[in-house]
Amino acid sequence: MFDFKYEKVGQNRNIVAVVLSGTLDASNCDYLLDCIKDEILEGHNKLILDCGRLEFISSMGLGMLVRVNSRMKKLGGDVKLADVRSAVSHLLGVVGLNRIFQIYPTVGDAIEAHGG
Repeated sequence: MFDFKYEKVGQNRNIVAVVLSGTLDASNCDYLLDCIKDEILEGHNKLILDCGRLEFISSMGLGMLVRVNSRMKKLGGDVKLADVRSAVSHLLGVVGLNRIFQIYPTVGDAIEAHGG
């Protein structure tokens, strides 16, 4: 099962933090991508994906992360990952995405890196 919620964070509420939980795979990554695209279209170009509750991510989920990152970069934005744990952390390292994404131990650290 997969679930997510998002909220505006930071001093100016200009950073979108998305809390991911469960399994991110082909059955749900398009919906998540659509929701994130809506935020991007509204001008929010600072994004944090909180992976602390994410238990598994499939190849489709990894592809979605890459697409989100690419779209954000084109708009002058940035995606940061926070609280990446165990199997997900290992997988990001194996496929080399840990070199593409800035990964922070906590959401607070990611907010600070986005300029608070």
